[in-house]
Amino acid sequence: MTAIPTSKDVVEYLNARFAARGLPYRVEHIAVLPYVNPMWLANWDLPQLADAPEREAIEEELREARWRFPQVLDQW
Repeated sequence: MTAIPTSKDVVEYLNARFAARGLPYRVEHIAVLPYVNPMWLANWDLPQLADAPEREAIEEELREARWRFPQVLDQW
């Protein structure tokens, strides 16, 4: 059985990707919906960076992260 990724996995991935791009942002947590989406859309979001000026680069990384981690468990 494959382990379901957690919010910690997403945070680690995004922080590594932002650092690799030289972006000054680091994620502390993501917003995880309290259910698993039956359409296999991502059940998490990152509202804390919604107003960041580097929105295009951030969106690119979020798309990749949502592809890698579509469904996560909220775990801290």
